[in-house]
Amino acid sequence: TNPLHVDLWPSITRYENEITSMAANLLGKKESQADIVGSVTSGGTESILLAMKAYRDEARERGIRHAEMIVPETAHAAFDKAAEYFRIRKITIPVNADMRAELRSVRRAISSRTVVIVGSAPSFPHGVIDPIAEMSEIARKAGVGFHTDACLGGFVLPFARELGYSLIDFDFRLPGVTSMSADTHKFGYAAKGTSVVLYR
Repeated sequence: TNPLHVDLWPSITRYENEITSMAANLLGKKESQADIVGSVTSGGTESILLAMKAYRDEARERGIRHAEMIVPETAHAAFDKAAEYFRIRKITIPVNADMRAELRSVRRAISSRTVVIVGSAPSFPHGVIDPIAEMSEIARKAGVGFHTDACLGGFVLPFARELGYSLIDFDFRLPGVTSMSADTHKFGYAAKGTSVVLYR
């Protein structure tokens, strides 16, 4: 046989499983005892796109033809791209003076077409964490998904917590968090571009 024709898929699958498993454990899988699955992507934008598409597709199965997502104005531009690509109506909510999502606006924006609420941990423009615990609980009570965009903080915040910094919960420890994105090519120090998208 030709040694150049080696089947690499078993190795790639194993590495992908290891990466998603490590990321899930880092982002609250152990503490929540939840069944977390995921995949490796080409970057944070693809992770966000895949998550939003999953919510859109799941909503279609429930008969929702014109899905809506609730997104703070400080969220990453990938959510605008997801809205355009997958024809999800993006409901933009304001932030408070501290640049964190305004909870009253989150509650008011929910409709029968809402499929996901988004929060950042942290947001790219200001480096602050949205009130993920409160937002994800609003989502859980409304019966909609909640996505934590931890592309920037996913491989920083867990270690900051271990070092003793006081942090709000932002990951799968919160029962309302149903998906997350975290970039291995940022502070996971992997080669550009890789990211992880995780689902409860």
